[in-house]
Amino acid sequence: MQTRALFCFIDQTIHTELAGELAFLARYDETRSAIRQIVDMPDRKIDLFIRFCLQNNGRLSPGKRASHFDFLSNEETARLEQAVQKAYEIKNLER
Repeated sequence: MQTRALFCFIDQTIHTELAGELAFLARYDETRSAIRQIVDMPDRKIDLFIRFCLQNNGRLSPGKRASHFDFLSNEETARLEQAVQKAYEIKNLER
């Protein structure tokens, strides 16, 4: 009985949580590649940009932009946001 329950738990973890994590990582790699084609930034900055956008529904907040990404033009910022939105299938919301 306990063995069967453990098997069900492991099976569910592999098929749901692990699959979701792998999909997230694949999207993350896709986003990083797209960003690299738009601008030349250190990996640390790319990771930060993606994280900030994911926390804010696909957009970089004005405060985060001013404090971390003031070197980006408006066009570059918009293109980077679009890369995140496309990879994570986030609807494009008007500002």
